[in-house]
Amino acid sequence: MDTLRSPVEDLHQEPPPIVSQSDPSSRGMVISGDKLVFSPPLYAQRYQAVQEIITASKMPITKVVDIGSAELKFFRNLRYINGVQEVVLVDVDEETLQSSKHRVQPLMADFLLRRQEPLTVKVVCGDARVYDPLLSGAQVVTLIEVIEHMNECDLPALVQCVFQHVRPHLVVVTTPNADFNKFFPNHTPGKFRHWDHKFEWTAQEFQHWCLGVVEEYQDYTVEFSGCGLGPDGTFCTQVATFWHHTQYQEHSEPLLRTAMTGTSFGEVGGLAQTAGLESVYKIIAECEYPVDKRTKEEWEVDYAMNRFNSLRNFLVAGDRQGIESSVPVWQQQDGGLGLPSPPDSSLSSDCIHYLTPHFDNEEAVYKAGDVKNEYCFYIIDNRYALIPMRSLAHWVNSGAETDLTDELISRAVGDECFETHGSSSSWVGKVMLYEERVSSSSRVTESDSEDTSYARWPSMETLHHNTSHHSTDVKGKLQIDVCENDIENWD
Repeated sequence: MDTLRSPVEDLHQEPPPIVSQSDPSSRGMVISGDKLVFSPPLYAQRYQAVQEIITASKMPITKVVDIGSAELKFFRNLRYINGVQEVVLVDVDEETLQSSKHRVQPLMADFLLRRQEPLTVKVVCGDARVYDPLLSGAQVVTLIEVIEHMNECDLPALVQCVFQHVRPHLVVVTTPNADFNKFFPNHTPGKFRHWDHKFEWTAQEFQHWCLGVVEEYQDYTVEFSGCGLGPDGTFCTQVATFWHHTQYQEHSEPLLRTAMTGTSFGEVGGLAQTAGLESVYKIIAECEYPVDKRTKEEWEVDYAMNRFNSLRNFLVAGDRQGIESSVPVWQQQDGGLGLPSPPDSSLSSDCIHYLTPHFDNEEAVYKAGDVKNEYCFYIIDNRYALIPMRSLAHWVNSGAETDLTDELISRAVGDECFETHGSSSSWVGKVMLYEERVSSSSRVTESDSEDTSYARWPSMETLHHNTSHHSTDVKGKLQIDVCENDIENWD
């Protein structure tokens, strides 16, 4: 195997250490019939292992190139790596890319929960043996189960493209371990795992090739690991991680766009050689993910509103816990002043027990002297809630990375309250827990004001009673509603 020069004597005297994948004890392998089954599946272990290597690099990563993307499944891992703003997925099989390009399109959830940073994804058809400007600027290049699908005589061109022209900070290569093949049921010696494999290397052969790469490109070092642990500690997939000696922090982003010496990496390594070259790759698909463009203050206001709505739902749910008793749920906990604590006792020390006592009027709250309780919201006449800022601030900030100010919270939720008074920490808001409705028509006079009723939240018994009588006269009620609507439209 003379594709690259390698110190064979060093290989035999001091082989590189094998570093096992993190927490291999949680991964298993069983034989089912004539198949070897991994849990999690081996491909998922590969993707997870490469993702962990990238995230553990502790360097700023904005662009990743995945060579041999095929069905584009690895993108699901790449999209969640912090800082990544551009992903280029390269494969030589255009038909496979066309049929799989839907996997990189944003989902509905991506529009609802938008990214804090932009993300551009390019699905590209091209030969990785030939450098293309689309590859420039990548800090990471991954080749997952790729090299075994190439002829050995083509590997030097691939290595030159990646290590000389692209010059990323990190290169991750995975390939099958021929030493593991003996564990496959009914395995025939000399037979490859896949019909398209041109070769399958043992651990010694793979390490020999990798050492040849780092001897040719001495700015890089290599580490070995694996995934898919076998019975005797042999990995089904072997992984090589190439690191560039130069610290990424030495070169700022503006410098990466200028002509530099050959010792630089990223896009600058091949910039002088590829200046003015047109792209020879074909872009199959390109998409940009939606970005959250709100300012910090706009985000905080929206967050405060969301938490306030959750509080309102919390207060409304007090009457609807399904407790088969005439005693309301808030009177069945701690002597009658609170909603149930979380059922998981292990979390109880980290959770706050918010109280929701009931009073006939607001004067009774102040007479009770309980208004200073920091974890309490008051239900007045079973109609509306009295919400002090000190309690509201605890509720809003319980899940926030940084505490929102009282002024911002009061400004955000003020329009949702029918009455407010005070400011800052002394702010108090009143929120209705029912819908007001009129008994007869929308035209209400002073003499009819007593006909105004309130749609309070019904108890479970009331809901059951109403349901039993509702089914018998649904048809008649529908007819009445239609007639009333027709009369209103006629008027």
